[in-house]
Amino acid sequence: MSIQQKLNYPLWKVPGFIIKCFILLIKLGRSGAFSLIISNGSFNKKTIFLLKLINFVLYRQKNKKIGSMLLKSLVSLGPGFIKIGQALSTRPDLIGVETCEYLKKLQDDIEPFPGSVAKEIIETETKDIIDNIFTSFEEKPVASASVAQVHKGILKNGETVAIKILRPNIEKLLFNDFHFFYWGAKCIEFFIPNTKRFKFSKNVEVLSEVSLNELDLTMEAAAAEELYENFKDNINYRVPKINWEITSRKILIMEYIYGIRIDDLVSLQKNNHDIKKITEIGTEVFFLQVFRDGFFHGDMHPGNILIDKKGTLVPIDFGIMGRLSNNDRQFLALLLIHLLNKNYKKVVEIHSQANMLNENISHNHLAQAIRAISTPILNKPIGEVSLAKLLGQILTLSKEFNIEVQPQFTLLQKNMVMAEGTTRQINPDINMWNLSRPLIDKWIDEADDPFKVFEEWVEKNKIVLLKIPEIIEKFDEFISKK
Repeated sequence: MSIQQKLNYPLWKVPGFIIKCFILLIKLGRSGAFSLIISNGSFNKKTIFLLKLINFVLYRQKNKKIGSMLLKSLVSLGPGFIKIGQALSTRPDLIGVETCEYLKKLQDDIEPFPGSVAKEIIETETKDIIDNIFTSFEEKPVASASVAQVHKGILKNGETVAIKILRPNIEKLLFNDFHFFYWGAKCIEFFIPNTKRFKFSKNVEVLSEVSLNELDLTMEAAAAEELYENFKDNINYRVPKINWEITSRKILIMEYIYGIRIDDLVSLQKNNHDIKKITEIGTEVFFLQVFRDGFFHGDMHPGNILIDKKGTLVPIDFGIMGRLSNNDRQFLALLLIHLLNKNYKKVVEIHSQANMLNENISHNHLAQAIRAISTPILNKPIGEVSLAKLLGQILTLSKEFNIEVQPQFTLLQKNMVMAEGTTRQINPDINMWNLSRPLIDKWIDEADDPFKVFEEWVEKNKIVLLKIPEIIEKFDEFISKK
């Protein structure tokens, strides 16, 4: 059964939908969340008036920090809301620096479940007692997030490992939240028809599928292994090794990383790490993942990137990963280049070449619309241009013009928002485009190289190619018998 089929059953069969909407309104209103939305100024006058009215009625504790109250509200609402808070924690431009600082706790500082429960899960999964697996197991977790928590342990062979354990009943809880988001989106699309072009419900489907796939830790282990292979020769970026003997659907065992969060500037400076170099490496790695490999870390909030004592970037948490085909990457590369060169007709042209435009769409009209939404972003100095915001605006416009947007681009844009937010948070002077442009240009050149294309085809089909001699031999035997 597809994720759409799971989410899409009648609204009247959704238990407590209206009640949950009411609770959500009350909790967010009391936390002062609507004040943040109003101050952002991204909505029309009617919407702003309604938000101000709700805010006036509900927001009474104005002497308390909004970030602190919003943090408590999101945690109490459930794991799906925590994930939204994690994304917001990297966007000081939307909610302010102070609120971001509070929401950072959602990345790896959620109330943990008991260590005794963690032990029970391990013993159930391994069908063995904990003392036969570990010489040491710390019941207090080193990190606790919305989906899982991580414990530190020492295996019988003396290796220090991180033990990731899924929260009890997390699949049901997370699905219920996404189910609520889905029908919330459906209601918005029904009562406000002009929002249909944004395809909120479709985006919830994509987010649900990606997030629910996060709940199989063997898939996460496989993703980590693939990312490790892609960067095994890179001295500046290292992926922890996986212990496959013990890893299962609910527990993941990997090399324990001693490191500092990428956004902990005080600790990084205290340990004499080069902040500028770190952000440059992070930017390079991100674009290598996107354009060179077509396989990228899809949850790059600051809690998932550590800096070891050598200054090496070490990613953790591989539950959400994204993939881009060769055509996807070529489209994206040309899109960014033409946008930043303000060649809007070329932007329309690559959409057309990718068969993304309906016949009735005016190319000139679309080019004009792209210019209208891009100009405010591109009028800033190039170092201040947000590639994530630019891509997000184009995706929104694509919906308006009934252009089918691939889900992988939605995930990429979400990840770009987090990566860009984190990078500029620790190094405001970084020019991400200057760092990424050579990588994109190089990839385009290689993509146009017929020998490179042939090489990729051979690599992709090498298993079949290796079997050709065997197939020929069997065919000869068949002919000789005739």
